[in-house]
Amino acid sequence: MNFILALVIVMLANAGVYAEKKEAKQKTKTVVYSATLHCESCKAKVEKNIPYEKGVKDLKVDMKAQTVTVTFREDKNTQENIQKAIEKLKIPVNGVAEQEKKDGKEKK
Repeated sequence: MNFILALVIVMLANAGVYAEKKEAKQKTKTVVYSATLHCESCKAKVEKNIPYEKGVKDLKVDMKAQTVTVTFREDKNTQENIQKAIEKLKIPVNGVAEQEKKDGKEKK
């Protein structure tokens, strides 16, 4: 009986360590791309396709400011791959301004 209790305790401790490591790996990054969005159709293309890229957690398209803001998991995708995905939709990306986020807090 003591052996089973000790085994359960060890398994629970390992599960806690695994959960902490998994959370540490899920660092997100928010990147603001300056893009040439000509019309509502361009905006719709981005909103329809980019959320399906690996690791994308949030997307905001601002026609007035001509920006596409993407939050994604760094362990799943890269800033360059997201940019390529936008450009693949025939939308030119003119520049990038990035903000890092970890655990919901912004770092500047």
